[in-house]
Amino acid sequence: MKLFYIQSTVDGVNKVKNYLDDHYVGISWSVLGDLEQVSMDCVAEQLERRYELIGGELSEAVETVHTFVNLIEDGDYFVMKDEEWMYIGDVGDYYYDDSIGTSDDLICHRRGVTWLGRVPLEEINEHMQILLSESKFIAQFMLPVTQAQLDQALRGTEGAAGTALTETTELAAIDKLTGNLLARVEQTTINTALEILERALQSENEQIRVHAAAAILQYAKS
Repeated sequence: MKLFYIQSTVDGVNKVKNYLDDHYVGISWSVLGDLEQVSMDCVAEQLERRYELIGGELSEAVETVHTFVNLIEDGDYFVMKDEEWMYIGDVGDYYYDDSIGTSDDLICHRRGVTWLGRVPLEEINEHMQILLSESKFIAQFMLPVTQAQLDQALRGTEGAAGTALTETTELAAIDKLTGNLLARVEQTTINTALEILERALQSENEQIRVHAAAAILQYAKS
């Protein structure tokens, strides 16, 4: 399991709220299309032709794409920050979403994230302070992940994390289950997912109940 820091400002726009609300992180260059099976030579050619990137700027963009699409794996951790907080999330697979277009202000290259919590910036250790000061769009934590002390940080700010993100993990799990159902995975997996969604319908939290109901209805219509 690896840990990465990703910039939360894309093309001058802060994406923290979008990322937290919709459970993903992403990178620019949407018009390149789905990059899951594309070579980095082809990516470099398209970035140069479509975005007129050259030299160091081109190399940095190719490195960002390669890291985001190929090096990061399901189950790795992402952190991002705003002015006050560092947010910690469990990363899912790469996917390309051009359902609302591919203009430069849209984020189509995405990875789903289950947000685990947030920590005040002044309470993270020196290793994480260094990581969050990286200028790269995506930077890997090069020390053993245990030295990030993420578990201790989250336990130490349980109340603060709960104010904004207490139901985030459950909601993200429901969204992920919906995707699995629509992909028509094995019947046993579908049955298990439906059982989980049915239990979520009994949650005391209204938002979780609504998410679960919407997921079941979406599956029923598919």
